[in-house]
Amino acid sequence: MKHHQSLTTNLIVFCIVPLLLNLFSFIPFFCCGFLCKKSEKNEEESGSKSRKINFRRNPSLQPLILLLFVDILMSIQLIYPIHNFLYEDGSFTDTSCNIYGALDMILSLSEILLACVIAFDRYIVTCAPKWGKWRCHSNYFKLITFGFLAVLIWSFVPILGYGKYSTFHNNQFCSIDWRQGNIDTNSEESRISAHRYIAFLTATCLVFFLIPVCIASSLYYSIIDHVDRQNSMDMLRDGPDAGNKEDTCTWAVKGHVAKIGLGCLLVSVVPFFGYSVVCLNPMRSDFKSISFIVVPVILSRISTMFNPIFYIWLNPEIVPINELIAKCAPKPKPPRQLYHTINLIADVPGMSFPILTPTIPRRQLPKIPPHLLSPSHPSLCDFNNDFDDPKEFTPML
Repeated sequence: MKHHQSLTTNLIVFCIVPLLLNLFSFIPFFCCGFLCKKSEKNEEESGSKSRKINFRRNPSLQPLILLLFVDILMSIQLIYPIHNFLYEDGSFTDTSCNIYGALDMILSLSEILLACVIAFDRYIVTCAPKWGKWRCHSNYFKLITFGFLAVLIWSFVPILGYGKYSTFHNNQFCSIDWRQGNIDTNSEESRISAHRYIAFLTATCLVFFLIPVCIASSLYYSIIDHVDRQNSMDMLRDGPDAGNKEDTCTWAVKGHVAKIGLGCLLVSVVPFFGYSVVCLNPMRSDFKSISFIVVPVILSRISTMFNPIFYIWLNPEIVPINELIAKCAPKPKPPRQLYHTINLIADVPGMSFPILTPTIPRRQLPKIPPHLLSPSHPSLCDFNNDFDDPKEFTPML
């Protein structure tokens, strides 16, 4: 603990905080699920509709719930190295290290694949509702199971010789042995292991990272473009009343589809870039430093901290975030008083002076005060008939 106080503190923080956030994120599911049965009867009797979460009717919740479970397991996984750092006990063996390293890779790659599945589901809901028949629990379960089996098989490839799970700092921490990338030109065995290690990293980055990220980013781009075009068409067709229509993106805060989509993609992908720095080792860092091995693991847990915020608490299908924002928003200011232009005919023939007056009925317009009246030349309006004398005073304006 004395030698790695800062690392141990960060590990504890990124273990406890994400764990609590993900556990609290199950509360909306249980609360609304408990009230779901009662609200169905009330809806049938009264004919009113209420916001509720129905897991059977909404397949979109399946990958979200699995993502929470993955984040919880990733947080719990840090308890093992925290125990070793606190008591300075190197309890990792070759077998436990292989299991720990394989589990870490399974959970990390599964999170990226689940983020891609969620993006695909949101694309169907927003842009391709005609695919609604394919969008069901059984198909999503098959898709996720196939991806999980692929990740499970791939995580045990380092045990077969393509890469290696190894312990660091007196068996206190376990991870992929990044030291295999340093080729010893005088050793043939070092060359072979380095080539296998590089091949394993390249395939992992391409198949389980780059391709899913590109698919998810293209899906979110299509969603954002579709929503922007639809909003512009509604604005041209309906005018100011277009904002009162229901949103097609029920999974994002109203008016913030691009921010939520981009945020979900970034929090699921960017934290894992720390591993790429360790893999490439561009600065030829010393792997004997435990910080160089532990920091990428800590950075990867940032995703477990922000995933429940972007995927659950900012999802109107689960949490009534739109209603909360509407309640907290400041009340609109009263409309400003409108003005219109009227012409006041002056005594000068053929001239008028436009002035701005409040929009009140003409019968309520104030009369011209007497002190503004002054003698002037007679006008045609000052004669009631041909035999009347001209008036003594006429308006100045």
